[in-house]
Amino acid sequence: MSNIKSNWDGLTGLFSIVFGLAYGGYAYSLPQPMFGNPLEAIFLPLTVSAIAIFIGLLLIITGGMTPSFAAIKALLNESPKRKSDRRKVATTALLCVFYAMLFEHAGYVISTFLFMFSMLTITCGLGFWKKSALISLIFAVAIFITFNEMLSVNLPPFPFFN
Repeated sequence: MSNIKSNWDGLTGLFSIVFGLAYGGYAYSLPQPMFGNPLEAIFLPLTVSAIAIFIGLLLIITGGMTPSFAAIKALLNESPKRKSDRRKVATTALLCVFYAMLFEHAGYVISTFLFMFSMLTITCGLGFWKKSALISLIFAVAIFITFNEMLSVNLPPFPFFN
């Protein structure tokens, strides 16, 4: 098994196929227009879906699944430092999703403060929480004032001032 070069092509292809099928299913369920060709509104999304499925199949055929399993095995056996780095990247990705979901409901200042504080805690550690909180608060408020007051670009306000 050591002579098999590990790569993620097979799993990437599998993900691309699943994405293409899901995207195509949602595209097909779009409401039909009242006038004109009923397929006109879903033509582009269905084309994107077909391309994703085709690329996924090509990746599986050319890359194979065995090298992907070797890549997973190598990932599980890597050093604790690399695992910690990957965990930080995954946590950052999850925080970005939560930030996007919270942004409209909690407003710019609150959601940005929480996001920046979380990111600074991940990168600097919990020992610097006071400095991280201060930096996050100053940044969020300063950007909010700069955009809302000086540049007249509206950002989502505080939820309790609506």
